[in-house]
Amino acid sequence: MGLEKNKDKFELQLSNGKSIEAFYCCLACGGMNKESSFDWLRQLGHTIIKPVPSLFTFNCPGHSLTGLMGVVVPMVKVKISGTKLEQTGPVLITHWGLSGPAVLRLSAWGARLLQEKEYQFTIQLNWLEGEGWNSASVLSYFEKQRQEHPSQQLTNSRMFQLPQRLWDYFLTESGIAPQTRFADLKKKDENKLIKLLTDMVMDVSGKTTFKEEFVTAGGIDCAEIDATTMQSKLVPGLYFAGEIMDVDGITGGFNFQHAWSSGYLAALSMATK
Repeated sequence: MGLEKNKDKFELQLSNGKSIEAFYCCLACGGMNKESSFDWLRQLGHTIIKPVPSLFTFNCPGHSLTGLMGVVVPMVKVKISGTKLEQTGPVLITHWGLSGPAVLRLSAWGARLLQEKEYQFTIQLNWLEGEGWNSASVLSYFEKQRQEHPSQQLTNSRMFQLPQRLWDYFLTESGIAPQTRFADLKKKDENKLIKLLTDMVMDVSGKTTFKEEFVTAGGIDCAEIDATTMQSKLVPGLYFAGEIMDVDGITGGFNFQHAWSSGYLAALSMATK
């Protein structure tokens, strides 16, 4: 497959050996995960931004948390350790690791960095971010509960708006029997629990495509495209639409919207020539 510009016409060579001629050509091929797939466009003079995967979930193989697959927490802060990259939003625990809007948005913002790390990195989670808790405020609250409700069992306390399965998991991982009373809560176990609730550390090893949907960051350099018409600034009559350009949005329909809007602009421009 190839594309050539001969005077005022384009010639598109097809894989079956045939060719098509046209005065205008709009490329809306979607994203391509291999940089070599853009070679035929590079020959026209366009710059290709290296494509990398975006919008993916995090694999945490062997982690005990995956036993809670299906549990959703509405507001969790997820941070990539050692960076400023973080997102807050719903998190879904899966049988392979973590998913949900917060994770998907984080994968989009960190697409190039995580590719450089070969998808081997560490994340930190504050499961209580939506309620405004941090380690200091949780510690103070535990002290208050110990004084005011010393006989209450931790499993029944439901102090935080967490699913019961997840709350019991945190107790067990901290070495605390669910029936433990606040009066009997050991300081070292309390510290472990607070750490898990507000700054849980998980190792990520690999990624999984979200709902078999492959989104790429990278493609035709947008600086070489007229944003009002989607026409190439280098090759008159050549237009682009959708993910073939170096455009990738976070989850929430932004990639669809860009595809529709850029396609509309390209079609409008060609139709009015």
